[in-house]
Amino acid sequence: MAAKISGWATAAVITALYIYASVAAVGNLLGMVGFLGDALSTTAWIALIAGIAAPPIGFVVALWLGRRRTGGIRLLLLAAGLCGAAAMQLDVLHLMG
Repeated sequence: MAAKISGWATAAVITALYIYASVAAVGNLLGMVGFLGDALSTTAWIALIAGIAAPPIGFVVALWLGRRRTGGIRLLLLAAGLCGAAAMQLDVLHLMG
């Protein structure tokens, strides 16, 4: 029972981190548009929009790949998707910085 509860708690924390990554990506977009306005290049727009799309796409792909697998494998897939979304956000920050 304790293992099941800790698995669900870990999944809830990882889901909250996905939500945080999505909100941060929207904040990056709004901040850059407010700061630079029309000076954003096409590459910057693509990077910012990809930064917004990466967390939900990574979450859905991890859940899809994790279907019919044990809870531990599913959590590892969710963590790997979160790492991919974080890498995309770091790339956006590097391009804008």
